[in-house]
Amino acid sequence: MHRVYALFLVAVLIAAGLFPVPILEIRDTRQGKTVFAQRVSPGESFSLEFIHSVEKSPVKDFFRVDNDYRIVLFETAFRSLNTGLPATLSEGERLSRTEQGFRLSIPDRVIPEIQLWTDRQYAGVLTIGARRMPLSDLAGDTLLQLRVRKAPFGEYAFQSLTGRATHQK
Repeated sequence: MHRVYALFLVAVLIAAGLFPVPILEIRDTRQGKTVFAQRVSPGESFSLEFIHSVEKSPVKDFFRVDNDYRIVLFETAFRSLNTGLPATLSEGERLSRTEQGFRLSIPDRVIPEIQLWTDRQYAGVLTIGARRMPLSDLAGDTLLQLRVRKAPFGEYAFQSLTGRATHQK
C-alpha cells in the first residue's frame, strides 16, 4: 500500500514539474544559457534603458506583458530628435514634449523577442517591479535575448535554485 502512495506522490511531483509558468527570460546568446528568469503575469510592465550609441543620450523603452504572454512595446522616452531616434510618427503614435525630452506613445507594438547588445559604456538597465538591474552584470558585454515564454515549473525551480531566477514581483 505504501508503494502505491509513493508512486502516486512521484507522479504528482512529476506533473507539477511539467506545469507551465510564464517567465521573462534573458539568455546570453553566445553562451546559450539563461542568465535571468522571473515569473510574469498579464499587465506586468518592465523597461529597458540605455545610452543611445550615436546620440550619447538616454533612451527608455516601456513594455508590458499582454494577456497572451507577449511582449508589447507601448512607449519610448528620449531626449532628442536626432540621428537614430524617432523623428516621424507612424499611424496611431503620439509624441509629447516633457521636461526631460520627448515621449512617444505607441499603439501596442507586439515584439516576439528583444535582441540587445549590452556594453557597460551604454549603461543598459532592466527595471522590473522595484528591481533595477544593470544588464552587463548578468553576462558581461554580450548579445542578450529577452523573451516571455511558458517554462515547465521544474525548469524554473531549477533556475531559482541555481540563482538565475528571481521571485520578486
